Parts: sequence; C-alpha cells; structure tokens
Amino acid sequence: MNWMKKNIPNILTSLRILAIPIIIYSGITNQYQIFLSMAIMVALLDYFDGFFARYFQSVTKLGATLDAVADKLLAISLLVILIIKKPAFFYILLLECIIALLNIYFFIKKKTNPTLLIGKIKTWLIFITIIIGFIGIVIPYITSLVNIFIILTVLLQIITLIGYIFYWRVSQTTHEIKTDYIEFYKIIEPIILESEFQRRKEYPHHINESVYEHVIRVAYDCYKIGKRLNMDYRSLAIAGLLHDFYEKPWQYSKEKKPLLQKHAFTHAKEAVENSKKYFGSDIITPKIESIMVTHMFPLNKKIPRNREAWLLTLVDKADSIDFILHPVTLFKIFRHKEYNQKKQKVLTRLKKKSKKKNSSKKS
Repeated sequence: MNWMKKNIPNILTSLRILAIPIIIYSGITNQYQIFLSMAIMVALLDYFDGFFARYFQSVTKLGATLDAVADKLLAISLLVILIIKKPAFFYILLLECIIALLNIYFFIKKKTNPTLLIGKIKTWLIFITIIIGFIGIVIPYITSLVNIFIILTVLLQIITLIGYIFYWRVSQTTHEIKTDYIEFYKIIEPIILESEFQRRKEYPHHINESVYEHVIRVAYDCYKIGKRLNMDYRSLAIAGLLHDFYEKPWQYSKEKKPLLQKHAFTHAKEAVENSKKYFGSDIITPKIESIMVTHMFPLNKKIPRNREAWLLTLVDKADSIDFILHPVTLFKIFRHKEYNQKKQKVLTRLKKKSKKKNSSKKS
C-alpha cells in the first residue's frame, strides 16, 4: 500500500508521457475528436498526479523531473502537429529542443536547473502561440496574428538561449553559487525566522502553493537578477520577501467589496503597513517601501519609480505564470478537502488572535 501511495503520482505522469504518441497521430491525421479527448485526459492526469503527490505527501525529485519532462514532451508534440500544418513552427521546435538539451546539461553537470525570468516568460508565450496556432487551423483569417506570435516566440527563445549561455559562464564554479545562497539567506534571515512570517506557510497562493513558498522564490529571483544588473539587490531581496505580507488570506474572506477595494488593488499597500508593524523602519526603508507598494502595477495607482520596483513587478508576474496557465486547476484546488482543512485551521487561529486583541484593548 505504501508503495502504491508513493508511486501513484509517478504512474499518472508516465501515462501522460505514453499518451503523447496518440496525440501526435490524431493531430496529424485530423482526427480531432480523439485529439481533443486525449488532450483533456492529459490535463486531468496532470491535475491528479499533483493532487495525489500532495495528498500522500510523496513529492519527490523523480516526480518533479518526470512532470517537467511530460510538460516539455507535450509542448514538443503539439509543435510537431503544428509544423505539419504550418512549417514556420519548426523554428520554435528547434530552439526549444536546444534549450531542453541545455537544461539536461545543467542537470547532469551541476545537479540543478537554471531558473531565468525570461525563460518563464518564454514558456508562457510558447503555450499561447500553440493555442493561437491551433485556432489558426480552424480560422485561417488570423494567419497574420499567428505569424506575429511565431516571430515573438522565436525572438524570446533566442534571448533565453543567450541567458543560458551567460548563466553557464557565470556558474563555472560552484563556489559562487553557494556564496550567493549564503549571502541571500543572511539578508533575509531576520525576517524569515519571525513567527508571523512563518505563518505564511498556511496561507494559500497560486496552484496550491503557499505565500511563504511564493515570496521566497520571488525574493531569490529578484536578488539574483538584481545582483547581475548592479541593482540594489539587498533591498530587492527584502521587498521580494515581504511583497505579499498582507494580514489575512484573501481567499477566505466572504466580505463583498467594491472592485477597487479588492485584494489585487490593495494588498501591496497592506503588505507595506504590515511589514512596518512587525519589522520596523530599520528593515523597511523608504526604498524598500517604494519597491513593494507598486508591485501590482498596472493595478496599482502608483507607477514603479525605479529599476528595482520594475524588476519586482515583472518577476512577481513571471513567477505567478502557473496561475494564468492553469485557471481550471486553481478552481479545483480551492474546492478540495485539503484546502478546506487549511482554511479552517487558519480561520481558527485568526479568530483567537482577534479575541486576544479585543481582550487586551478592554483591559
């Protein structure tokens, strides 16, 4: 039974990979009913392998690698189908294969996969271009739009390749990478060890990811990119870590608010105020505040005023790409049992906290 629990997610991911030849065949032979059915099945398998991995607490490096391979093979198979219909998609496929080989090289030689901001944007654009490409098969009138997206995707892939080559040159020694991790941790240590910050592990964010996980990834990406571009990377690391340090999980609120008072429009300012409350002006400097308060631009009224603020705005959006790519998964996750259990746990804690505040005010 334990073996089953541990391996069910990997079995489901393997089924996704085995389904890819059928998807290619049905797409090439214009059997669109089979093609659509298989695409839906792969999407469901994608959801359930992640669900069972979390439910059985069997998230492994093998599972994460298989999942990445399945996603990459699916993208390549869809491109193969589109190449038959429109040969210009060959350039996207060729460049994506080169990027995949570079990823394999990094994994074998460095035991790590480089994460580049431009690479995340590139992946997002590829899937949009694939969708538009299939729409173009049905509606030939948008051929010009398809061509524009192919050109944009190829340009972004070339920039990504240059980024990988630059990363390879910089990471020739593991010492520099370790030094970066140590320096980054020293910057964020006073914040990350704070009990109130640790509670963000209970706050849901995107695709069953906690706020804690999201902000650490954003902070480290901002730190790395800021350091490479000679920006104020220390302020970027802190601002990235606290940019979503709002008080309550917005998903749990039943209060109806006007559009401009909803979470997306207000939480940047709330995060600044909450950060000042817990960490003070010694950590939350005017510059860090200016970086944090505009990170939701263009939903913010304020426009980012410096390079660091623009970088956090872009990195936050790039690191939240899964939210855009998988809205159906997000909806399902917010309904399942695990989510409701987390919700009840956090709500109970917040009620206790509110009662303590009220009792201290009365006394």
